[in-house]
This record gives sequence, C-alpha cells and structure tokens, in this order.
Amino acid sequence: MPLDDDLLTRGKNLPKLNEIIKAAGNMAYPMGLRTERLAHEVLSLARIYGLPFEKIAGWGCDDKTMLGAADKKNIPVLVTIPQLVGGGAVGMSIGDSIPVSERSMRISRMLASCDVIIESAVALTQEIHDGPFECYTGHGIWADYSGQATYNLRDKNLIRIDLDENLRKAVELNKTVQEAIDKGLPKTKAAKIPFRMEMSAFARHEGSLPIVGDIGKVWPLIAHDVAENLGIELEFLSSSQDTPEGALMREYIVNNVKALDREKMLKRSENYILQ
Repeated sequence: MPLDDDLLTRGKNLPKLNEIIKAAGNMAYPMGLRTERLAHEVLSLARIYGLPFEKIAGWGCDDKTMLGAADKKNIPVLVTIPQLVGGGAVGMSIGDSIPVSERSMRISRMLASCDVIIESAVALTQEIHDGPFECYTGHGIWADYSGQATYNLRDKNLIRIDLDENLRKAVELNKTVQEAIDKGLPKTKAAKIPFRMEMSAFARHEGSLPIVGDIGKVWPLIAHDVAENLGIELEFLSSSQDTPEGALMREYIVNNVKALDREKMLKRSENYILQ
C-alpha cells in the first residue's frame, strides 16, 4: 500500500502529550487504513465464491489466530449479527459477504453441533437464546415448520462469564422470572434487578451456569482445567493482561503472530475449487 510519508513525518513531529485522545487500533496509520482497504478485497472474493468473509480472511491469517487455526482445521468461525455494527469497513464487509438469513442459518447449525455453549464477551444475545432458529424457547417454531435449519438448547449448558453480579441473581430467580412471564408481567419488576436482553433467557434456562468475574482471569483457568482433564497439553495459555504472565503473552503475540498475508490469501483464492 502506498504510504503518505508527509502524514507520517507530521505524526512523528507532533508534541509529546500525556493525554490520549483516541487509542482504537483501527485509527492507526497505516495499519487501520490497510485493514479497511483489505476488507473490501476480502468482501469481493467472498461474494465471488459465495463464502463468509471470515472463511476468506482465514486463508491469509496466521495459524496462531482464531481464523487461521479454524481454516487449518476446517472449523467454522462466524461473527454474530449484533457484532457487525461498529466495526468500520470490516464489520460492514462481514455483513455484506453473505445474507443475514444465511449467516443466522450457519450460526444455528454451528450451535446445534455444540456440547457446551460458553457465552461471554460476545453479542449472541437473542440469537443464542431466543431465535430466530432456537426451538426450545419456541421462537424458532415457524422456521422449523418451514424446513429451515434450527437448533435446540434442550439439555445444553450455557456458561456465562460476566462482571455483573445480577447474572447470578437472575439465575437464582429462575422461578420468579418464569412466573412473571406466565402472568405477562415485566421481568424486571418481578425480579427487582435490571435485566439486559441476553440475561433474560439465560436466566430461564435450567442449564445455565453463571460465573461472576473478569473473563480475562476466569477463562484461562477454565481452559487449563478442561485441557488437564482431557489429557491435552497446551502449547499456549492466555493470561490476564495485568499479570507478569500476561505481559509476556502480549510480547509473544507481537513477536510471533503475523498480520493477515494478502498474497497468501490471493494464492488460496486462485486455487480454490467451488464445491
């Protein structure tokens, strides 16, 4: 990508301030602009092959990233619909790569294949709990009747990691919430705690397990114990960023995980065989 040398020079010569105005990575130059432009290239290929944006991007991603590892093992990775807004050209391109209904169908198939659904730091909200293709709560009944792919949360486990203490209270008040729904009363008034949209059905599901805590500290512990019980030796384990191990992890990522390789992605595209 051609660089604006004058812009870079002016940036270097700016006075050093102790105040950060904007620190989002997609605002950085030239990385942010490269990402925005690359998103449109990925979108173009996605439309040509009828594949999700994430699949195409995975062709050029480092094996140590989620998309790269998923591509290597042929495992689907999909961004949920609520997460598309706010991502700049990347978010819009992901949304434009395949129809919303197809994305929802793919997500429903993916969720149907899960033994355990661990939800945290994601925006699955109503998609995971109430539809449009979830049959256990009834919301996917007509999609199922019409022959569309649906999934069922019966006998599933929903583990939600959240800093909000109300998460545990909401699950403890399961019966109260159900009674409020039966009577057509507002759930918030019956439970006397504020409800977020995604907390509502989570609280009603008998397989829900609330874990109140920081996901950065909780998730590595869960991953470690699960891997140990399964006899899996982990090559890399995440750590909370405010720990010495977390600082080493960040340094490792900077030194070892590469940015999306455009040439590698294009090469895969040239050799891709339509199914």
